Amino acid sequence: MKTMFAKTLAVMLAAGLMASSAWAGGRENLSNFFTQVDTMQAAFSQQVLDDKGALRQSSSGNVYLSRPGKFRWEYAAPDKHEIVADGKNVWVYDVELDQVTVKPMDKALSSAPVAMLLQKQPVEKQFDVQDMEADNSTLEWFRLTPKKQDSDFTTMDLGVSSNGIEEMILGDKFGQQTYIKFQGMRTNVNLDGKLFSFTPPKGVDVVGKPS
Repeated sequence: MKTMFAKTLAVMLAAGLMASSAWAGGRENLSNFFTQVDTMQAAFSQQVLDDKGALRQSSSGNVYLSRPGKFRWEYAAPDKHEIVADGKNVWVYDVELDQVTVKPMDKALSSAPVAMLLQKQPVEKQFDVQDMEADNSTLEWFRLTPKKQDSDFTTMDLGVSSNGIEEMILGDKFGQQTYIKFQGMRTNVNLDGKLFSFTPPKGVDVVGKPS
């Protein structure tokens, strides 16, 4: 009986140590993404669900990030749509409407989910971080709550692997959830600076003024 108990206890302790080690590794991967990554590029798929869980929007495209303060978020399907932050302004180009909206960055940081990842600094400086349990997932999950209350997004759940952030689930103040999956993510690669500049095409309506 004692031998069986000892074996059971040993298995439980080993499982606990393995889980603890996994969480430690996941936290390190999360920390590295916020402090060691200068540039990032990836394809993405995105779904937006309303407060009742109904699918409102489904889209896909590519994202590029250059810290600090620059990103390009391109929606390729179902409609072409571009959001570009050049370090001073955020440009939103709706190709279907033939319209460009521009705002200074300090007034438009919630225009795209990737805006929450713009700063290269310890994750704990920007967010309260909580470990999450995730059934049937090969990723380590963390819930990030912004310390500043001026964002449209109230929570950001991140699924992390040794490759970096692979999934994001963002909750907003309206009860909506935005699910984002990254594919083929590459970090600290050379990116053309032209990706983060934007000139409105001739003939389009421009709403707002750049700073």
